[in-house]
Amino acid sequence: MEVIKMELMKSDVTVIGGGIAGICAAIAAARQGLLVSLINDRPVLGGNASSEVRVHINGSAYLGNSPSYYAREGGLVEELKLKIFHYNPLYNKKLMLSLSDTVLLDMVYDEPNISLFLNTCVHETGMENGRIQWVEGLQLASERKFRFESPTYIDCSGDGIVGYQAGAHFRWGREAKHEYQEELAPEVADHYTMGDTILFQARDVNYSVPYKRPGFAYDITKLEFFDSIKKGLNHRSFPRKINGLGGLWWLEYGGHMDIIKNNEDIALELRKLVYGIWDYIKNSGEFDDVDNLILDYVCPIPGKRESRRFIGEHMLSQNDLTEKTHFEDAVSVGGWYMDLHANKGIYDEGPATAWNFVPGLYNIPFRSLFSRNIPNLMFAGRNISATHVAFGSTRVMATCGCMGQAVGTAAALCVKYDTDPAAIVKAHMDELQAQLLRDGQTIVGLQEPLDPYFVDGLTIRASSQRSYEQLHTTEEISLEKALCLVLPIQTPVVESVQIKIKNRSEHSETLQVKLFGGDRKENYIPANELKGYNLVISAGHDDWITLELSCKKPEDDKIYIVLEGTASLAVYGNEEKMTGAVSFLYRPEEPSRLKKLNKSICFKDLIPSQDMYNPANVVNGFSRPYGLPNSWISERTEGQEWLEFGFASPKNLDEIHLVFNSQLNLEHFDDPIESLIQDYDVTLTLEDGTESVTKVRGNYLSLNKHQVFAQGVTHIRFDFCATYGSPYYEVFAVKLYAPNNAK
Repeated sequence: MEVIKMELMKSDVTVIGGGIAGICAAIAAARQGLLVSLINDRPVLGGNASSEVRVHINGSAYLGNSPSYYAREGGLVEELKLKIFHYNPLYNKKLMLSLSDTVLLDMVYDEPNISLFLNTCVHETGMENGRIQWVEGLQLASERKFRFESPTYIDCSGDGIVGYQAGAHFRWGREAKHEYQEELAPEVADHYTMGDTILFQARDVNYSVPYKRPGFAYDITKLEFFDSIKKGLNHRSFPRKINGLGGLWWLEYGGHMDIIKNNEDIALELRKLVYGIWDYIKNSGEFDDVDNLILDYVCPIPGKRESRRFIGEHMLSQNDLTEKTHFEDAVSVGGWYMDLHANKGIYDEGPATAWNFVPGLYNIPFRSLFSRNIPNLMFAGRNISATHVAFGSTRVMATCGCMGQAVGTAAALCVKYDTDPAAIVKAHMDELQAQLLRDGQTIVGLQEPLDPYFVDGLTIRASSQRSYEQLHTTEEISLEKALCLVLPIQTPVVESVQIKIKNRSEHSETLQVKLFGGDRKENYIPANELKGYNLVISAGHDDWITLELSCKKPEDDKIYIVLEGTASLAVYGNEEKMTGAVSFLYRPEEPSRLKKLNKSICFKDLIPSQDMYNPANVVNGFSRPYGLPNSWISERTEGQEWLEFGFASPKNLDEIHLVFNSQLNLEHFDDPIESLIQDYDVTLTLEDGTESVTKVRGNYLSLNKHQVFAQGVTHIRFDFCATYGSPYYEVFAVKLYAPNNAK
């Protein structure tokens, strides 16, 4: 009888788990030159985002409702999401998800330094002197066994299989309130986690199709929770439209059990519920237009939310999120609300979840991403060092992917300096953060200054510059509900601004004006009232008025102008977006939580005038709005526009990075992003007068990297030819990198 022989696989880093966190970790490490073994126990990549489980890749933008507004993550997660949408424009409708799987595979296959092992289950971890020496995996279908050896291991497996086998310290369940002084924690610690969910897909086939409930499935009308879901209580309700339904997130089970050991029992219970729910939808007579619907897909495996959480040098807690603790070792961001699901899922008598407010983007420290007792173990994803409460925010996949990019990049430094992650914190954090910023990672408050080599004698010119005003008054916006116009401010004080207002009544009306400032540059939160006054708007008035501001620039570089009136009053606005200057609905009962308006209030004649979209902004070190918009924007045009860099002396240049506006206020998108620059040329002029031209057509990414390896560059010109619909060209950053020996 032939025995399966062990195959030895050596690499610089081994990544266990091919979900979003693992993919980002592997790609980040590979792009830094490391040889990577990426092990995944499923036939496709993506984890909960794959076609097998079908959860959307949500993150810090909180479905576009983040108080930070421009909150979608950058870096590899941004690249991944834009690529998925480019190849599968129906992704958000949960159609053609096999194409989305293919995008993830393509990103991995495109990295020659990654060796991918699908359908490979890690079953044993070897230790020596407290360090991981190897992990072994079995690829059952091909009857192969592998031993993976590397100096560093990254556990992105969700359940933390390698860390668990290695003896890494971990937490399970909910911490007690007193442990981390968390308001949302229970008084007494317990073993409850969040449960699992099996999603499903409904589809209209345009002819009647009957459905018979399988024998093992529940008649849900006889279950104890039925009356509650029928009435739509406790956040458990059916959507009005069933066609295209991609599952019910609240159909959850298993959090009161050992969610790992009871995996199969939990999966069976969820199948009983899913097929029973569909029976109720199809056959109860309670739902319209369901005769032609079929149960097109039921996920073969549950989507897990929570199990083990490892203990690092820092345990991220509720207070870190709400108070925005400053971390010197910040490497990524989060921002999803602390979304804490009911202990017993669908069988819990309380609400299905509680969405606990998080005040915008917060930083995640590197010390939460490596083990406190296994020196060569890092982790990313839902198994990081966070309390149950904080985990309610960090667990979403885009946030997990940013952690993956952080640890994958850190792995390269571990190899470079022949050291462990803990030593990176002590000696090499500046280098880690600099590389992450270079690769587009979002870290709140950190700048990436232009290399001094390029600064001396640098001139930046542009074909035009957008003025800081909204003049196109295309529609009236009623003041029946209060509105808030947020204006970033550059100058130390701001005196006044004009808005256009209409009184549609036959008598005078009172406009109430309140001015606020904020505390944090990344947020759009009117935290501090500065002043308030009333203006009488005469009957029939239809013109511009001056609002007196007379305020010093607040800490967050923004003035919040709240307008309250009546249904007879309306301000003028349009649907044209202006980066930085954003209009919201204002709710007096929740003044710190502005609500998206999706329209822009028109304004003009801000005094003193603001040079808001100067081309020099592209080298200020920020690649997104932070207090100020931090962008160059052209004037409105139907033609082409340009940016030009000139150097006083010739420069040697390795790389150019361009960062375009991909509407970071959106979590998901169903149409091409209008503001992205689609077509452009990059022209390098050398000291001998020769030119080198790179033409880009059909770009769909926000971060564009160009390796040029040019010597003696005197000018760089960027000619922008087309967007995806915006009449403005917009650039957040132009980043220049010289060869190391040029400085």
